[in-house]
Amino acid sequence: MLVAALDTATLVLSCALVDLEPGAPPRLRCERTEHAPAKGPASAERRRHRAEGGPTRPPGGHGARLPGALSDLLVAEGLKLPDVEGYAIGLGPGSFTGLRIGLATWKGLAYANRRPIAGASSLAAMALAARPGVAEGAILVPLLDARKGEVYAGFYRAEGEGIARVAPEAALPPAALAERVAGLGPAAVAFGEGLAAYPEPLSAVPRLSTPLLTPPAWAVAALAAERLLRPFDAQALFALEPHYVRPSEAEVKFPHGLGPGAQRA
Repeated sequence: MLVAALDTATLVLSCALVDLEPGAPPRLRCERTEHAPAKGPASAERRRHRAEGGPTRPPGGHGARLPGALSDLLVAEGLKLPDVEGYAIGLGPGSFTGLRIGLATWKGLAYANRRPIAGASSLAAMALAARPGVAEGAILVPLLDARKGEVYAGFYRAEGEGIARVAPEAALPPAALAERVAGLGPAAVAFGEGLAAYPEPLSAVPRLSTPLLTPPAWAVAALAAERLLRPFDAQALFALEPHYVRPSEAEVKFPHGLGPGAQRA
């Protein structure tokens, strides 16, 4: 089956078309990776390029690029949207806004076309993509920048051609993460953009030599393959939610759902 896969957990949007068949490894047809422009100086740079008549990247974040990124891949393959037979989506953890945009877009497409949809951990997708670069039994620790002085961390053991979770994913301060990795023994190696976010506190953490920094969409499809081979299920679609790992700022400030000026009934 032809699957459209997506991950928007970070500032990097990853979209891919993947062929899935029972009992066979996933086959990547094509993929697209886009970096959302940063705020502040990048916005000023776009204004300067526009004034000078120079090329600019499309404005906005992931919302401005979806579903156009998928459309471009389909055109490149000579396909149309009805040809997509399933949707795979990265569930995070990561950017709350990015995850909501990606999931809402893919849910809408899946519902409108009555196609199965399934999600998978964005950190697990990183671990699966890094699996060929480590020995059997190695513990992969993918890291993403969680901001607010923390990293999102996953803990997966390399088993056969796949991975198995050895501990729950978590949002941890760098010092706590370094201690956790040390406790996993010499087989543990970390990688991902989270390392660059806190270079000094994580300088002693063993690192995997890989260019992989963010979740690739094709690996999300591989993790979701078994569930995607099932028929369309509206209840499963509606139940699909992002995996935030930690509460949002609004939930921390207003644990009872009461904002400024709100009154209890």
